[in-house]
Amino acid sequence: MDIPPPPAPEPPPGQGHGPGWPPPYPVPQQPWYPYPQPFQEPAKTSGLAIASLVTGIVCCVPPLGLVLGGFALAQIRKKGLRGKGMAITGVVLSSIATVLALVLAVSGGFGAFWDGFREGIDDAKSRRSTMDLRKGDCFVVPGGELEREVVKVNVVPCAEPHDGEVSGSFKLDGSAFPGEQRMTALADQKCWAVEQEYAMDSWALPVEAESYYYTPSQQSWKVGDHSVTCAFATTSGKLKGSVRNDARRLDPDQMTYLRAANAYDRVLAAGPDQDRVEDDLDGFKKWAGQVSEVLTQEGTRLRGRSWPSTAQDPVDARLKEVDLAQKEWAKAAVAADADAFYLHSGAADRALRQATEVAARAALHLATTPPATDSGGSSSGGADGGSSGGTDSEETDGGSGSGTEV
Repeated sequence: MDIPPPPAPEPPPGQGHGPGWPPPYPVPQQPWYPYPQPFQEPAKTSGLAIASLVTGIVCCVPPLGLVLGGFALAQIRKKGLRGKGMAITGVVLSSIATVLALVLAVSGGFGAFWDGFREGIDDAKSRRSTMDLRKGDCFVVPGGELEREVVKVNVVPCAEPHDGEVSGSFKLDGSAFPGEQRMTALADQKCWAVEQEYAMDSWALPVEAESYYYTPSQQSWKVGDHSVTCAFATTSGKLKGSVRNDARRLDPDQMTYLRAANAYDRVLAAGPDQDRVEDDLDGFKKWAGQVSEVLTQEGTRLRGRSWPSTAQDPVDARLKEVDLAQKEWAKAAVAADADAFYLHSGAADRALRQATEVAARAALHLATTPPATDSGGSSSGGADGGSSGGTDSEETDGGSGSGTEV
């Protein structure tokens, strides 16, 4: 009987094992790194395809989008670019636009279409809020109605027919909204002075030109609109050409004479509200004193200038009448009763003859046709002080106006 061999002895500690024996310690695993893959850049989009799409949408030159789209498709096939869908869309849109353009051209409607398109662009450029009108702007009111609420107007060259021309503006004092009644009273008072500085020779104004203004609304006031805009405007027909005649167009002799005449016109228009002297004698006497003072200043202004030889005699004749009228108004200022006031104020009015003023104006090369005046106007031919006003509506964009004839 065979006896099995004894088991192999254990190896000494610290020594390796022989074949068939497991390792004494676990063997650490090496980390695995994948092989690097080559980077593939995505295909670029064809610039021609983008241009074709944009041109097709805008339709500025219809055939251009069609041509660009054709080149883009060829480029995409050859170079493997992206943008095929954009190129096809551009070709389709441009083809439709091209067909429409040909139809309009054949039917004669393309010119009208283009003119309308161009007019629309020009209209958008010229549209301006009444808050943004500036001195010298000539404007057209959409619909042609000034005596209504107006938010925006179209600014046009003054040589073109227009509804109004801005003569200037003035700021309202205070931080609180003054209210429509207060603004209207100030506009009636101050816009006339603004207009006289812009169009100093009132005799040269077109007969249809009237005084208008735009005032802030409560909402526009909150965003800083604190100015009243004054203008010459018309509700009958159109104005054509600028009404401006100031230092840009007048010489110093003309300006000196007109400043004196305009000051007199303004003080005459600032008389008491009462129609009868008997109802407010003290008020009329105070006003007569103011008229006398203005005439004194007018005389000083006329005497203080060396006039051209051709104008000296006519101006001297006017000056004599001014002195006489001044004395009569001074007597009216201390009148004992209404009858005495009527006596002296009437004599003052008769002292200033229109023929004398026409002669002085002719010598200075100013307008010589007196404007039509309402009752109570000066014999010198100045404006009668009537004016038209406007009040801004409370639109969300903060500024509009409406003219109301008074």
